[in-house]
Amino acid sequence: MKNIANVVADGLCTNCGTCTGICPTEAIKMQVSNGLNLPKIEEEKCTCCRLCVKSCPGHSVNFNEFNLRNFGKQPEDKLLGNYLKCYVGHSNDDEIRYNSSSGGVVTQLLIFALEKGIIDGALVVRMKKSKHFETEPFIARTRKEIISASKSKYCPVATNQALRHILKEKGRFAVVGLPCHIHGIRKAEMNVRALKEKIALHIGLVCSHTVSFFGTEFLLQKLGISQEQIVGIDYRGSGRPGSMLIKLKNNSSLSFPLLGKWKAYWPIFSSFFFTPARCTMCPDQANELADVSVGDAWLPELRKERKGESIIITRMNDGEEILKQACSAGVLFLKSIECERAKRSFGADTLKFKKNDLPTRLAMINSAGMKIPDFNLKQSSSIPLTSFVRNLFVFFNVKASQNGILEKLLLFVPFQIFRLYYGVYEFLCLF
Repeated sequence: MKNIANVVADGLCTNCGTCTGICPTEAIKMQVSNGLNLPKIEEEKCTCCRLCVKSCPGHSVNFNEFNLRNFGKQPEDKLLGNYLKCYVGHSNDDEIRYNSSSGGVVTQLLIFALEKGIIDGALVVRMKKSKHFETEPFIARTRKEIISASKSKYCPVATNQALRHILKEKGRFAVVGLPCHIHGIRKAEMNVRALKEKIALHIGLVCSHTVSFFGTEFLLQKLGISQEQIVGIDYRGSGRPGSMLIKLKNNSSLSFPLLGKWKAYWPIFSSFFFTPARCTMCPDQANELADVSVGDAWLPELRKERKGESIIITRMNDGEEILKQACSAGVLFLKSIECERAKRSFGADTLKFKKNDLPTRLAMINSAGMKIPDFNLKQSSSIPLTSFVRNLFVFFNVKASQNGILEKLLLFVPFQIFRLYYGVYEFLCLF
């Protein structure tokens, strides 16, 4: 494999941006193509060093090797990965907590680490001011900059392209990313020693799957809003469970609920419409290679909670220590929980999809003639019927939203029907 172009051609690119961030000749640029962030290579600059291929998580991630390298053992819990402790928690700053996706723990932890001199900056992501549908990774060096990057972004994010700034600048840094971003950083650290020495903290975001830029465009079309009217988009915020806030040029705004009401947008995304095919091949929901993993606390006892709570999983001693320091300083609230409750927060449906159904899914994809990544995991010799039906549901929705005619038909489907439709998938996951 000469360079990353082969990974893109095979449909295995995760959009993480690692190749762009670590290319020594800056021959790779990320560009929006077909609703995704994809690398484009300037062949005249490429020296065929293959550093991009070696660091790419798209074609392979050897989880067994990384577990031994980072934790010294294979995980006893196959769903959570290696971990030290699990917590429910939130920022004690109510403004940060309310205006984040789920408790403001990541934002608060970064601010604490920065102000205590543990890090000199943090690799985070915000929405672009000039192109409101695209994201901008950058190194945040102030409290204000960290806060500007809070809230989830339900669109492709090439976070790791900013690794080039970490390599060029002095200091120690935190990185925040989805599982594919952390996979890429861990692989890059194996190949670029300077990078490993500069990264002090890996904060991983829990992820079921991402959504292409077409997903946002679809929502706007259903709402009858043109892109020219928009001056800003926040996908989450305003407490739990949160809302999408669309800011318009006439100084007005539209709030669109994530969950909890019949007219909510997440059931469309959770049904895997507008999900990149490579995203369905990922086995890692809990961000198992991070130092600390953080996600929404979807626990039954928190149904009525409205400010936001996070599930936090510590995996490395450094991550556990900084979390305790932040708690002792009074900026974070933490409560220990059993790991089974942490898994319950992720949802039985997504855990089944990510882990239990993975061998079935990869076998189905491979049998269809598509390339699959190498995770050094045991392949399936048979396909259980229930697993086959669940994966068929996912693949149909992925393909339906990639078909121009079917996508136009989806515009006429009421939001309420999407919610009922996702209920079919939840029913399938009972078996």
